[in-house]
Amino acid sequence: MYDWNKIRQDVENFSSELEKEWYLNLSGLKQEVNLSPIYNKYGHLFTKELILALKEKREHAKGEDERKLRHLQRFFASRYLVNTVKEVTEKADTMESKETVRLDGETIPFRQAFARAASEPNREKRSRLYEARNEVVERINVLSLARTEKLHETSKELGYSNYAALFETVRGIDFHQLEKLMQDFIAKTESTYVNRMENALLDKVGVGLDDAELHDMAFLLRARECDEYFPKEGAVRALSKMLARLGFCLEGQKNIMIDMEERPTKSPRAFCSAIRIPQEIKLVILPQGGQDDYASLFHEAGHAEHCACTNPELAVEYKRLGDDSVSEAFAYLLEYLLTDENWLKQNTPLRETDEYLDFFSLSKLYFLRRYGAKLSYELKLHRADTLEGMDEVYKETLEEILKFKHPKNRFLTDWDDGFYCTQYLRAWIFEEQLRATLKERFGEEWFNNKEAGAFLKNLWAYGQKYDAVELARMLGYRDLSIEQLLSSLQKRFS
Repeated sequence: MYDWNKIRQDVENFSSELEKEWYLNLSGLKQEVNLSPIYNKYGHLFTKELILALKEKREHAKGEDERKLRHLQRFFASRYLVNTVKEVTEKADTMESKETVRLDGETIPFRQAFARAASEPNREKRSRLYEARNEVVERINVLSLARTEKLHETSKELGYSNYAALFETVRGIDFHQLEKLMQDFIAKTESTYVNRMENALLDKVGVGLDDAELHDMAFLLRARECDEYFPKEGAVRALSKMLARLGFCLEGQKNIMIDMEERPTKSPRAFCSAIRIPQEIKLVILPQGGQDDYASLFHEAGHAEHCACTNPELAVEYKRLGDDSVSEAFAYLLEYLLTDENWLKQNTPLRETDEYLDFFSLSKLYFLRRYGAKLSYELKLHRADTLEGMDEVYKETLEEILKFKHPKNRFLTDWDDGFYCTQYLRAWIFEEQLRATLKERFGEEWFNNKEAGAFLKNLWAYGQKYDAVELARMLGYRDLSIEQLLSSLQKRFS
């Protein structure tokens, strides 16, 4: 007989300790990633017996009990898998923290190398930096291969036909239907993407789509020509001002701590660590300037506010677990303020916005197609009987949809555990519906309306109790649909 209340408390404590470990590593406060002691301390949570007992208990549950057990089932199954590969994960992530790239006598931390390449205007130098980084990727792949094979093996031991089938079950998402939805989106945006991206690459990078490489795309999307509108020293100030107009005083939110200190091994992209929800949230940034830097900060601030405003009385299943696409949608909602014409004119020196907005609509289109491609690839990867030849499958799948060159060696690193790509895709769809609702209820400048902030705060208080489909229906939609995404992009490109 299991003490489920004790188990829930252990889930809370385990999640908090794990989140803190990742925060310390990614913030550059420590180079090693020590997952094993945490997993060993809570080893009783990660047993087959507990997973089977939970499955049986859920089969007989109804209402709120069933909802909580559904969230727990995903958590235990995914963490059980991660527990089996914790040692190799530690080695791979520690290698990422410690590895460096040498270029022209300079030593660059591996984690910062790709960001450096994205900001390098000299294509020859950018290519050499990219290739030097790829040499490290090849060494990491040895560990990534062992990790992926073990995850596949363990999924079958749990009674599932493969890794994809496991997560389709515990996430409660029809992967085939979502893939079909994205294939429809990709087909309907094909000509727009090809023509617009070809012109953008020729204009900004000097190469056509067929000849472009991943570092060229990174340089294009970095949009250095917009840096003057998004100065390094103004990022947090812009965020604070935006939140204040919605009715949130960032400086007064004692449960959100902003970490801006520069450290050599700190992740160059902003991130949020919810160590205790809602009491202790870390918003981490390494200020660099530029639209991409601001977008990353605003995105992670969306996560931070969602966590910080979560009702502290909620069960751990609703604070910690549930549908991650909900929090991702809130993050995109704040990020995409940087592509709102009215917001830009009020908060940046940018006055002629058409070219800027066309470009960043193209950027959004690119990422939607990329994650649609990633979903198709990951379904192939995680349904395969062997990993042999999957590097070619990765290259072919991504190149077919994105139309530019992809290195085969990213086939083991360009995917996230637990089909997290599905969370991003659902988030993009729901965010478009949420933003349309905000405009309808509070006007085109909803971001200047404290009533809109109160509306969001009420949604954030639910944590992740409800999934994206349920929230969409609360807003008056029948389901998640790509129609509004298509309409928004077509309006921009018409």
